Amino acid sequence: MRVSLSLVLALGSSALAAQPVLRPLPLSAACQQAGYSALQDAAGTLRVLRYVRLVPDNSARLTQYYGATGRLQSLRATASGFAGVLYDLSARVDARGNMVGEKGYRSKLFTGSLKRVIRDADGVKSGTCGS
Repeated sequence: MRVSLSLVLALGSSALAAQPVLRPLPLSAACQQAGYSALQDAAGTLRVLRYVRLVPDNSARLTQYYGATGRLQSLRATASGFAGVLYDLSARVDARGNMVGEKGYRSKLFTGSLKRVIRDADGVKSGTCGS
Protein backbone atom coordinates (compact mmCIF):
# COMPACT_ATOMS: atom_id res chain seq x y z
CA MET A 1 0.00 0.00 0.00
CA ARG A 2 2.77 2.39 0.87
CA VAL A 3 4.53 1.76 -2.49
CA SER A 4 1.40 2.49 -4.54
CA LEU A 5 0.72 5.67 -2.57
CA SER A 6 4.28 6.86 -3.23
CA LEU A 7 3.85 6.11 -6.92
CA VAL A 8 0.61 8.12 -7.07
CA LEU A 9 2.25 11.04 -5.29
CA ALA A 10 5.27 10.90 -7.60
CA LEU A 11 3.10 10.78 -10.72
CA GLY A 12 0.86 13.54 -9.41
CA SER A 13 3.74 15.89 -8.67
CA SER A 14 5.34 15.29 -12.08
CA ALA A 15 2.05 16.10 -13.81
CA LEU A 16 1.81 19.33 -11.83
CA ALA A 17 5.38 20.27 -12.71
CA ALA A 18 4.59 20.04 -16.42
CA GLN A 19 1.82 22.65 -16.20
CA PRO A 20 2.84 26.20 -17.17
CA VAL A 21 2.75 28.92 -14.56
CA LEU A 22 -0.09 31.27 -15.46
CA ARG A 23 -0.56 34.89 -14.47
CA PRO A 24 -3.42 37.33 -15.06
CA LEU A 25 -3.55 38.99 -18.45
CA PRO A 26 -4.30 42.72 -18.09
CA LEU A 27 -7.64 43.55 -19.71
CA SER A 28 -9.40 46.86 -20.25
CA ALA A 29 -11.75 48.05 -17.52
CA ALA A 30 -14.66 47.68 -19.94
CA CYS A 31 -13.85 43.99 -20.56
CA GLN A 32 -13.40 43.32 -16.86
CA GLN A 33 -16.73 44.99 -16.13
CA ALA A 34 -18.35 42.93 -18.92
CA GLY A 35 -17.29 39.77 -17.07
CA TYR A 36 -14.03 38.75 -18.74
CA SER A 37 -10.81 37.54 -17.13
CA ALA A 38 -7.79 35.89 -18.72
CA LEU A 39 -4.58 34.09 -17.86
CA GLN A 40 -1.33 34.05 -19.82
CA ASP A 41 1.83 31.98 -19.64
CA ALA A 42 5.36 33.30 -19.15
CA ALA A 43 5.71 33.94 -22.91
CA GLY A 44 2.61 36.16 -22.87
CA THR A 45 0.44 33.65 -24.75
CA LEU A 46 -3.22 33.56 -23.79
CA ARG A 47 -3.94 30.21 -22.12
CA VAL A 48 -7.34 30.71 -20.41
CA LEU A 49 -10.19 33.10 -21.20
CA ARG A 50 -13.18 33.25 -18.86
CA TYR A 51 -16.52 34.96 -19.29
CA VAL A 52 -19.13 35.14 -16.55
CA ARG A 53 -22.55 36.79 -16.75
CA LEU A 54 -24.77 36.67 -13.71
CA VAL A 55 -28.14 38.42 -13.74
CA PRO A 56 -31.19 37.69 -11.58
CA ASP A 57 -32.99 35.38 -14.02
CA ASN A 58 -30.09 33.74 -15.84
CA SER A 59 -26.40 33.04 -15.82
CA ALA A 60 -23.71 32.03 -18.27
CA ARG A 61 -20.17 30.84 -17.64
CA LEU A 62 -17.60 30.06 -20.29
CA THR A 63 -13.98 29.00 -19.95
CA GLN A 64 -11.87 28.65 -23.10
CA TYR A 65 -8.52 26.83 -22.91
CA TYR A 66 -5.67 27.56 -25.34
CA GLY A 67 -2.50 25.65 -26.16
CA ALA A 68 1.07 26.96 -26.10
CA THR A 69 0.64 28.28 -29.65
CA GLY A 70 -2.47 30.28 -28.70
CA ARG A 71 -4.92 28.00 -30.53
CA LEU A 72 -8.25 27.22 -28.86
CA GLN A 73 -8.12 23.60 -27.68
CA SER A 74 -11.17 23.11 -25.50
CA LEU A 75 -13.97 24.87 -23.70
CA ARG A 76 -16.42 24.45 -20.85
CA ALA A 77 -19.76 26.26 -20.95
CA THR A 78 -22.79 26.41 -18.68
CA ALA A 79 -25.95 28.47 -18.86
CA SER A 80 -29.23 28.57 -17.03
CA GLY A 81 -32.39 30.62 -17.15
CA PHE A 82 -35.70 30.83 -15.37
CA ALA A 83 -36.66 27.47 -16.96
CA GLY A 84 -33.58 25.73 -15.53
CA VAL A 85 -30.27 24.58 -16.97
CA LEU A 86 -29.94 25.25 -20.72
CA TYR A 87 -26.60 23.50 -21.13
CA ASP A 88 -23.63 22.26 -19.16
CA LEU A 89 -21.13 21.19 -21.80
CA SER A 90 -17.46 20.67 -22.47
CA ALA A 91 -15.86 20.09 -25.85
CA ARG A 92 -12.52 19.82 -27.56
CA VAL A 93 -11.68 21.88 -30.62
CA ASP A 94 -9.67 20.36 -33.47
CA ALA A 95 -7.07 22.19 -35.58
CA ARG A 96 -9.77 23.28 -38.06
CA GLY A 97 -11.91 24.85 -35.34
CA ASN A 98 -14.52 22.08 -35.31
CA MET A 99 -16.13 20.97 -32.05
CA VAL A 100 -15.27 17.35 -31.30
CA GLY A 101 -16.01 15.21 -28.30
CA GLU A 102 -18.85 17.28 -26.86
CA LYS A 103 -19.92 15.95 -23.45
CA GLY A 104 -22.50 17.01 -20.92
CA TYR A 105 -26.11 18.11 -20.74
CA ARG A 106 -28.00 20.01 -23.42
CA SER A 107 -31.67 20.89 -22.89
CA LYS A 108 -34.13 20.73 -25.75
CA LEU A 109 -34.18 24.56 -25.62
CA PHE A 110 -30.51 24.79 -26.66
CA THR A 111 -30.39 23.39 -30.16
CA GLY A 112 -27.67 25.61 -31.63
CA SER A 113 -24.02 24.84 -32.10
CA LEU A 114 -21.76 25.20 -29.08
CA LYS A 115 -19.57 27.23 -31.42
CA ARG A 116 -21.93 30.18 -31.00
CA VAL A 117 -20.91 30.68 -27.36
CA ILE A 118 -17.18 31.03 -28.15
CA ARG A 119 -15.80 34.48 -27.37
CA ASP A 120 -13.34 36.33 -29.59
CA ALA A 121 -10.07 36.26 -27.67
CA ASP A 122 -8.41 38.83 -29.93
CA GLY A 123 -11.26 41.26 -29.36
CA VAL A 124 -11.04 40.84 -25.61
CA LYS A 125 -7.24 41.27 -25.61
CA SER A 126 -7.57 44.43 -27.71
CA GLY A 127 -10.18 45.84 -25.32
CA THR A 128 -13.21 45.65 -27.61
CA CYS A 129 -14.78 42.73 -25.68
CA GLY A 130 -15.94 41.08 -28.89
CA SER A 131 -18.27 38.12 -28.73
